[in-house]
Formats: sequence, structure tokens, C-alpha cells
Amino acid sequence: MTTSSLLPVQPRFRRLFGDRTSADRAVAQRARNLAIFLAVVVVAYHYSLSTLFRTIQSDTPLAYLGLVPVIALGLAAVRARPADDEPSIHDREVDYIVGIPLLLASLAINILLPARLSSFFWIWRVDLLALPLFVAGTIALLFGVRTLWRGRFPIFFLLLAWPLPYTTFLTSQLRAFTNATVTGVKAGLAVFPVARSIPSPDGTLFQVVHSHKAFPVSVASACSGVNGVVGYALVALAFLFVVKGGNLRKIAWLVTGLALVWLLNVVRIVAIFAAGRQWGERVAIDALHPYLGLVTFSVGVIIMLLLLRRFGLEVSRFASKAGPPEGPGSASGGSVLRPPAVPRTRLAVAIIASVALLSGIINTSLQTFDIVADAVGTPRLESFLVHPSHPDGWKVFKESQFDWARQFFGSDSVWWRYIYRWDRKQPSAFHTNSIIIADVISTSDLGSFSAYGIEACYNFHGYSLKAINSIDLGGVVGHVVAYQNAESRSDWTNVYWINPVKTASGTRYERVNLMLVNAARSAFTAPVPSPSVARSLGIQIEDAIAGGSLTSSGPKLNHTRAFLAAFAADLLRHQQPARAA
Repeated sequence: MTTSSLLPVQPRFRRLFGDRTSADRAVAQRARNLAIFLAVVVVAYHYSLSTLFRTIQSDTPLAYLGLVPVIALGLAAVRARPADDEPSIHDREVDYIVGIPLLLASLAINILLPARLSSFFWIWRVDLLALPLFVAGTIALLFGVRTLWRGRFPIFFLLLAWPLPYTTFLTSQLRAFTNATVTGVKAGLAVFPVARSIPSPDGTLFQVVHSHKAFPVSVASACSGVNGVVGYALVALAFLFVVKGGNLRKIAWLVTGLALVWLLNVVRIVAIFAAGRQWGERVAIDALHPYLGLVTFSVGVIIMLLLLRRFGLEVSRFASKAGPPEGPGSASGGSVLRPPAVPRTRLAVAIIASVALLSGIINTSLQTFDIVADAVGTPRLESFLVHPSHPDGWKVFKESQFDWARQFFGSDSVWWRYIYRWDRKQPSAFHTNSIIIADVISTSDLGSFSAYGIEACYNFHGYSLKAINSIDLGGVVGHVVAYQNAESRSDWTNVYWINPVKTASGTRYERVNLMLVNAARSAFTAPVPSPSVARSLGIQIEDAIAGGSLTSSGPKLNHTRAFLAAFAADLLRHQQPARAA
């Protein structure tokens, strides 16, 4: 072996033991920044992302929204390589001018809006609107504005994880989609009679017979194939971004795929019926039903990918254009290596890590909203009017109904007044010598509560408002209003909150207003809700903006306020969850 044969090995040994080229250092920096980027996003939005991934395992129309972050990450990887004809000019100040406001905007949304919107922050999943802002700001600081511009489509793609547009559309269209699926199933059963339709109010009930024993199966909305259609639309939109071809060809490919996924779902339902007829209900419902949908969805996606060329489409490799060579040591050699877009990131990492840590603490506090809605914003609670909750040892009675309020809260609104009374016999965490009045208004018009609020009503009637504050009731942000009724010469404290509830006719909104006279003797051992640091900061800022604490409340009012706050939190804890369909 000659000495010259060892020479090609020397550069590799120099790289292993520290003598790295500038190209090596650039690659290491990009890898380090990528690891930091993934870590801070997970830390800042760990709970929001976990709820999205949780939907993949559920049988809901929006089951595949959890794929959006994964798809967005793949799209970003496809577009990560810069084009060789990009200008090498880079201004680091621009990165900070763009990135820092984006990070602060995401932080402000998560601090301020939960206190202002209460449970509707989670119902509308506003946290998922702040996620793209945080991602964009992090990319601008770690990789530069040029990288942010290249990744604009993956960042906008993250907005597709926002459930509200889907639920708004599905509320009006889900019934029609389910009917179409049921019609398709009935057509399939005409060819393969493995089950038969039986009379039901909505026509979705079928009967399967196994070994002379019949069991019913309902093709509910969650099984209608909407989740597969939504999931395919998300995957297809991502692929349309990386394929080359005419727009009409892309639209044809997308529509054909949607129809195929729907048809495969019909085949899935008929197959479940067939399995139930052959092996029984347990095999069909417990073994096949939870997993067969994912299988048919995957088959549909694979088929449509194999048919890309049939539609005249081709996956683009995003090959870079011919440009300057990479620099010293490259095959072409000789040219100067272009400097990295972001030469130093220490300050940027410090800023991002600080915002990510604070955002992560705030994101953890969003778990308290889980009591009122699930991951896609569907209400969990039963209507208060159907099952009025009450603390142990207390009884609740309907006292009166106010029909005149329909002109304010809508023709379908209902206003009932309830009386809470401690029976003084059973042990209770709440003791008082007075009754507690609860006015409960239920309506489908959420905006009417803003138009005709409690404070505006009391001002209209000439009551003297003494204090207005926000308060955390353990997952729901309520409001405390202290006022004086000049006619009866009495001082009162109110605690009210607004909740979405699940009913047979869809989502409705209820405002519960508890009232207690300040002169009442009261005592309680139940815990007063203690908000998290982040929620407390948001409530303080909200009160400052809204002009809370009009005057000094005094020790008696503070005690009454604490009593009613603990009482309200206990009502929320005991409010009955809506039964699953």
C-alpha cells in the first residue's frame, strides 16, 4: 500500500477529529437549529398538539385533523432546500423585526383571549390559530426571513387543523352526507344482502342476523365517511402542492379521490355487516369497526397516488436551478461558498426558548377547558335546564318562567328562574340562611348575550354597580357583579357565566346567573377556584381593559363573592356530561 493511497482518507479523519470545513459547520448548524425548532414547538404547544393527535384514534368526522402538523412538517422538508438563484443578501435585523412580533402575537392570544372568551376559547380552538404565528416567528429567528418565505405554504397549511370551519360547515351538511352514505349502503345490500334496513326515525338503522340471533347496527354521522373525506382532502391538498400538472387535472384527481374514499367507506360498512353475519357482533363492532376505516382510508390514498400519472400529474422534486458551485472542496471546486443566512443564533435561541417556556405553561393551563368541550370543540355538558346541578345537601326548584325575554334573546330562547335552598339536614360544604337565585337563559343566538348583558341590564334599571370583576371558576371564566337595588335598599352579589351545551337539536348557549343578598349569613368549606398564573394574568389584564373593580368591595362583599364563586364552581363540577350518541 502506497502513501498516496492514504491521502483520500485524511479529509475524513480531519472532519472526525475537529478539522471541519465551513460546509460541515453550516450543515451542523442547520441540524442544530432544526432540533431546536422542533423542541420549542413541542414545548410551547404540547397540549394543543396532543389533543389533535388524540382525534386520530376517535371515531369523529374530524378524526384526521391530527395529520395536519405531520403533513405540514413534510411539506416544509420538501421546500427546505434553497434555490441556487436566491440572492445571498441577508439582513438579520429584518429577521428580528418580523419574528419577534409574530412570537409576541401568539403569546398575547394565549394569555388574553382565554380570559375574554372563557370556554369559547376552547370551543373555537383559538389556540390552533396562534400555532402558525409561533411557528412563523420561530422560523424567522432561527433560519431567516428567506426560509420563512419558502415555508409559507406549510405554515398556512397548519391553519387547516383549525376545527371551527369544518364544524360550521358540517353542522348544516352532515345530515345530507349521512343520508347519501345510507343510500349507498342500501344499494350495496341489494347486491350483497348481508343485512336489512329496519324502520327508524332517521333511516340509519340496520339489522344483522348471526346464528339466528339479530343485532342492530346504526350508520351514525361519525360512520358516514366524513372523516375519510376530510382526511383525504388534507392529504390531497398537500400532494397538489408538490405535483406538476394543469389545474383542471389536479381538480379531477382531487374529486375522483373524494368519490373513491366515500365509495370505500360504503364498502367498509357492508364488510362490517358481512363480518357480523358470519362471525357475530363482537367481531364486527369490537374488532373490525375501530380499525377498518383507517385501512380503507389508506387504501384510497395509495390508489390515488398510483393514479397520478394517469391524470397527467407528476411529483415535482423541486430540483434547484443551475447556479454557482458550492465552494471549495466541491466537485466543481474553486468558487467561494455562500455564507449561511443566519450566522449566529444565540440571541434568537434565548428569545425563542423564553417565549416557548412561557407558552408551554399557558398551554398546560388549557386542560381546564376539557370539562366543557372535546378536542374539536364539541360541547360535553348537558343542558342545565334538563339536569340542573346542585351541591350536596342542597335542593333546586323551578320557580318561574319569563316569556317576555324572547324578544331579546330569540324566539327559541327560554328563561327559567331556579331557587337553591340548603335543607339544613344533610351535611354540605355551603351553609347560608338565605336562598340563592339562579336565572338560566338558553338560546341558540350567542350574540344576544353580548347585546343584552347583565351589566347593561342593571344600568338600564337604575341599579348602582359597585364592582365588576372576572373570576376563574375552574375551567370557565365567570364574572362577578356587585350592585345596589335602590328600591329595595339591598346589596346583591352576582356570579354569572356562559356555556355551550349539547342538546338533541344541536349546540345551544346558556347563561347562568347566581344571585345572593350580601346581608345573608354564609359559610363554606369548599375550595375557592384558584386560577393558574397565566390565567390569573389574563384575568387581571382583562379587568384592567374592561374597567373592573369600580369601587372598593369591602370585606362582606369579598366573603359573599368567595362563597358564590365556590358555589358556582361546584355547580360546574356537578353539571352532567351529555350522553354520547
